[in-house]
Amino acid sequence: MALPYTFEIRAVQPAGKPKFAIIKTELDKVKPEIINTQMLQKPHIGINGGFFAADNGYDKPPTGLRAISYWKGDSTYYSYNGTSGDQVSRKTFVSYTDSNNRTRATHIYAKNLNEVLANYPTAKAVIGGIDYNKDSWGSDPIIPGYDLAAWRTVLAWDDTYGYMIVTDGNSITVPSLKIYMENIGFNPVNSIILDGSGSTAMRVVRDDKIYWYGSPTHDRYIGNMVRVYGIDWFS
Repeated sequence: MALPYTFEIRAVQPAGKPKFAIIKTELDKVKPEIINTQMLQKPHIGINGGFFAADNGYDKPPTGLRAISYWKGDSTYYSYNGTSGDQVSRKTFVSYTDSNNRTRATHIYAKNLNEVLANYPTAKAVIGGIDYNKDSWGSDPIIPGYDLAAWRTVLAWDDTYGYMIVTDGNSITVPSLKIYMENIGFNPVNSIILDGSGSTAMRVVRDDKIYWYGSPTHDRYIGNMVRVYGIDWFS
């Protein structure tokens, strides 16, 4: 069966620097999914998604989402970067249909879904993240520290494809992440950083087997993920 994605490991040069696990899929298959459970409980192929609150710890379902997660046609979605009462303008991925009915991708700084839809009324997927600028990170405990070495998750894109990316066995700071992204061929402008640290995880099928990349464990309860639309796979 032909899979709707490809997988690769890209190593930062020179040798000995961090490696990144990468799922590549067409833009119209980049789908946010609210799960509020462990990724291993879901059959999806993809990565962990946006920020969330875990006031009861990471061995229980999240207590609330903190990043926009919207897929046109889904009845369940989350409308804010932050909360309804404390919205924060953050870098947000948008896929949309252009006048030629082609799926395109871009980013917008937005506080909520209504702002996004006002600018992109044909939006198909909206995924809240954050950029690489130190001023954007602040001291919000929901977001892993800017200068902290942690596992990292990134969603990148070009004119045709989306790229779901996690650090493979490495903990890095955000400034280093930006440099490494450029090193392995991505433009940081066309990417957002998603939740990280122990939440960083990738579930992918290779040769009919499920493999995990990212943090050493993949059993943390998370709020949402970014997955490849059109394929599910249980072991």
